[in-house]
Amino acid sequence: MRSLRSPLALSFCALAVLAAAGCGDDLKDRYGSSTTTTTTTTTGTSAGGGGSGGADGQGGAGGAGGSGGEAPIASCVPAVAQDTAGGDRYEDGQYEASVVVQDAESCARSYVLSTTGPVQENIPATSRPYAERPGQPVVRTGHAMFDAIYAMAVEEARENSVDAISDYAFNGGAAIPCPAGGCFETGQKWNYVWTRDTAYAVALGLGQFDPTRAKNSLQFKISTRRDGSRPEIVQDTGSGGSWPISTDRVVWAIGAKELLNFLDGQERAAFRDLAYPALVNTAERDRQTIWDPADGLYRGEQSFLDWREQTYPAYTATDTVQIAMSKALSTNIGHMVMLQLAAQLAEEKGDATARARYEGWAEELREAIRARLWLEDHGLFSTFIPGPLDPAPTTRFDLLGSAFAVLYDVATPEQAGRIVASYPHLPKGAPVAWPQQQDTPIYHNRGIWPFVSAFWARAAAKAGNAEALENSVHALLRGAALNLSHMENFEMVTGLAHVDEGTTSGPVVNSPRQLWSVGGHLGVVNEVLFGLEATPEGVRFHPKITGGLRTTLFEGAERITLSNLRYRGKNLSVAVDLPANAGGGGLLEVLSVRLNGQEIEVDALTQASELAADNLFEVTLGPGGAAPQGITFLDDATLANYRNLFGPRPPSLSGGEIASDRIQLAWTFPEDAAGVTFNVHRDGALVASGLPGTTTTWQDPDSGAHATRTYCYTVEATYTVSGTVSQRTRPWCYWGTSSARVQTFGAQGFTAIGGALVNNHGHQHYEDWGDPGDSLTVINVTPSQSGKHLIQALAANGAGPYNTGITCGVKALEVWQGATLVGGGQLVMPHQGQDWSQWRDSNLVAVNLTAGQSYTLVIREDERSGNMSDLGHFLLYNNMGGASGRFNKVNIAEVKLLSLGTP
Repeated sequence: MRSLRSPLALSFCALAVLAAAGCGDDLKDRYGSSTTTTTTTTTGTSAGGGGSGGADGQGGAGGAGGSGGEAPIASCVPAVAQDTAGGDRYEDGQYEASVVVQDAESCARSYVLSTTGPVQENIPATSRPYAERPGQPVVRTGHAMFDAIYAMAVEEARENSVDAISDYAFNGGAAIPCPAGGCFETGQKWNYVWTRDTAYAVALGLGQFDPTRAKNSLQFKISTRRDGSRPEIVQDTGSGGSWPISTDRVVWAIGAKELLNFLDGQERAAFRDLAYPALVNTAERDRQTIWDPADGLYRGEQSFLDWREQTYPAYTATDTVQIAMSKALSTNIGHMVMLQLAAQLAEEKGDATARARYEGWAEELREAIRARLWLEDHGLFSTFIPGPLDPAPTTRFDLLGSAFAVLYDVATPEQAGRIVASYPHLPKGAPVAWPQQQDTPIYHNRGIWPFVSAFWARAAAKAGNAEALENSVHALLRGAALNLSHMENFEMVTGLAHVDEGTTSGPVVNSPRQLWSVGGHLGVVNEVLFGLEATPEGVRFHPKITGGLRTTLFEGAERITLSNLRYRGKNLSVAVDLPANAGGGGLLEVLSVRLNGQEIEVDALTQASELAADNLFEVTLGPGGAAPQGITFLDDATLANYRNLFGPRPPSLSGGEIASDRIQLAWTFPEDAAGVTFNVHRDGALVASGLPGTTTTWQDPDSGAHATRTYCYTVEATYTVSGTVSQRTRPWCYWGTSSARVQTFGAQGFTAIGGALVNNHGHQHYEDWGDPGDSLTVINVTPSQSGKHLIQALAANGAGPYNTGITCGVKALEVWQGATLVGGGQLVMPHQGQDWSQWRDSNLVAVNLTAGQSYTLVIREDERSGNMSDLGHFLLYNNMGGASGRFNKVNIAEVKLLSLGTP
C-alpha cells in the first residue's frame, strides 16, 4: 500500500553520483520565460531558429526568422476542422463534463473544465480553469474536450515539476532540493520520487516532455552503497522490508531506455555512463540472489501490484516470504528489458563481452517466460507462479504484464494478437487485474489505472487491435474529464474515483495529477495517435488512429495537429490529414509523409542532425482495412452477475491423510456449491479438474509412492458461468508419516559466532544475530534419502511492518560436504510486523543431497547478502536501516531439512 510504502529521502547533493549536479540552483518555471506567441497560420518550412524557449530549453517554439525568404512555422499548426458535434461535452451516464474554450484561435488558449460528477479532495468542486502557455505542446483537433484534456495533462506535468521533494519518512519530513533543472514529484498526494512511478511516467511521455527533469528524477533512484562503491538501482520501501521481496526496481530501465532516445550530446553521455554500472551491478546481484536456474525466471513481487492481498492470496498479507518465492510476469519482463539496456549500453561503450553476456541472459529469459507463463487455453500469460511448492502458473491475469508481453516482444506476433483480444474490457476501461477478489477493498483490485491503460493502448496499437485502442483512449479521456484531473485510479464498473460501500470502499488511495497518469495521457496522444517514434538513431511519425476514432472524436476534422514537441534540441510539429472515408474500422493507413514540404519515405527515420530548428511533419492517412480482431467485452448485462467479474473465494485445504494406501485431501468451501467446480494441482501439474462443488474430499490415485516421495497439493475453485478462478490454497505437502522427511535442528545445537542464545518468545534461539562476521553452523546433517531437498530457517524479524521498510533479512546459506561447497542460496526472512515474537519460516533453498552422507550447513553474510539498507540512498530514512545504519539482523530458532524424496 503506497500510503505506507515510503520512498527514500536522501538529498540529491548527498549522493556521490550526483555531486556535480549543481544542487540548490533556482529553477525557473518551465515555460515562464516564453515571451513570444504567434498565431500565424503559415505552415512553410523554416531553416532558422528565432523562437523563444522555455527556461530549460525544452518548451520553446520556433518563431520568425527563417532563411531564404521561407515563411516560418507557426508556434502552433492549425487544424482544419469543424467543431465536432458535442465535442465540448463528455457524457457518462448520469454525469457530464463540459469545457468552455476561450481564445480558440490562439496558440495559448484558456479552458474552463466543468463536471457534474463527484470529485476528489483538493480539486475544485465543479470547475477548473487553466491555460496553455506560449511554446508548450498543444493539440488542435476540432474536438474541444480532447484538446482540453491534453492541455490539462501539460498543465499537471508542470504542476508536478518541482524544485524540491519531501516525505514524512525521510529527513524529518523536511524538503530535499532537486538538482538544476528540477525533478518530478509523483502526484498531489505523493510529494516524492519513487522508482517504478518515475520510470513508468518517463517511459510513457515525460522523458520526451522534459528530458532534463526526467533524467534528474531517474538519477535519484541510483545509489552507491554506504561506502560509495557499486551503484545499483534502488528498490523503494515495500512488502516485507523491500528487496528481495519486492524486486521490480529493474523497471527503472524501462524509463531510462525511453529517456535515452531524447537526451543528446554530453547530457546523454553522462547519463549513460551513470546508468551503465548501476545496471550491471543490479543485474549481477539479482542474478546471484533472486534468479532461479531451474526454470530461468526471477523471483519477487509483481510490478506495481504491490499490495499483497489485493492480488495475491490473502495469507500473503502477513507471510510475505511467499511473495519472495513467487515469480511474476511483469517483473520478469522488467528484468529482461534491463538486461537488454545493459547490452545496448555495453555496445555503445565498446564492451563486446558484456554485450554478449547480457543479451544472452535477456534472450534466455524471454524464452523462459514464454515456456513457463503462457496459458494456451486462455490466450494470455499468467500473472505469477506462486512458488516452489506450487509451481504451476495461476489462472490470474494482469493488464500491465500483458501489455509488456506485447510491447517487449515476449509474446510472439500470434500470441500478441490473442492477448489483446482475450483480456477482459469493461465499458469504462480494462481493469488492471483479472478476475477480481471478493472481500477486498478497491485499489488494485477492481481498479482501472490510467497509466496501465496507456501502456495497454500502446500494446493494442502494436497488435493492430482497433477496439482495444479505442476502449483505452476513451477510458483516459472520460476519467480525466469527469474528475477535472488525471487521477491515480478508478473503480472499474462505475468509473468513479471513489465508491462508498463499507469495508471494501475505495479506491483506498487516489491522488489527483498522478505523475504516471499524466505521462500516460501525453504519451498516448503523442506517441500513439500522432505516432511519434523516437530512437537513438532518429525520429519519425506513424499515427495509429482507428476508423472508430476518425468517426467519433475526429469526425469534424480534415487535419489534426500536434505542435511544439522537442527532440534533441529541435522543435517538431505534426499535421495528420484524415481521410473522408474511415474504411473498415481498423487502423488508418499511412499513405505519405512530408517533412518541411519535402516527401520522405513513410518509414524513414530522420536523424537529429538532418532536422531544422523547426520542423513540420505532414502525414496523410488513408482508409483503414477491417479490424482484424475484436475484444472480450463485458457489457452491462454481463456485469450484472458478480460471478462474471469476481473469482470464487478460495477453498480451505485442511490437509490430508493416508486412506487405502493413497493420499486423500480434505477441504471446505465458503460459498454456495452450486455452479462451482474444483481443480487440484499436484507438484505443479493439474491432476483433477471439474470436481463438483459439493466435493469435500479427493483421493489421489497416483500417490502410491507416498512412503518415499513427497507430494504437494493446492486446490482452486471455478465459477462455471464465467470460468473465473479463485486464488489457490496454501500448498499442503505430505512429508511422510509424522513428517518423517522433515529434519529439524534447534538453536541449542548450533555453533555460533555472534548473537546470544536465549530462551524467550516461545523458542530457544539466537537473538540479535546477523552482524557481518556472524555465523551459525549446523554439523552432521545426514539425509535419509537421496535427491532434492529444501532447506529453510525458522526466524523472527521485527525490524518493520509487513508492508513497508527496507530491512528484510537476507543471509547466505552454504551446504558443505567436507571442504566442498555442494549447494546453497540466500535465506530470505521478511518483516513480521515489528514483533520479534512472531516466528515464520524463511524461503526454501533447494539442494541435491545423498543419503547417508554427512553435511555441514553454514548461515552467514556473504557479498550477495544484505538488503536495501546497504545503500547510501537511505541515509536520511527515519526508520530502521536508515540514519541509524544498515540493519540485516534476525532471530533464528531452527533450521529444517525437507526431503522431497525419490521421484
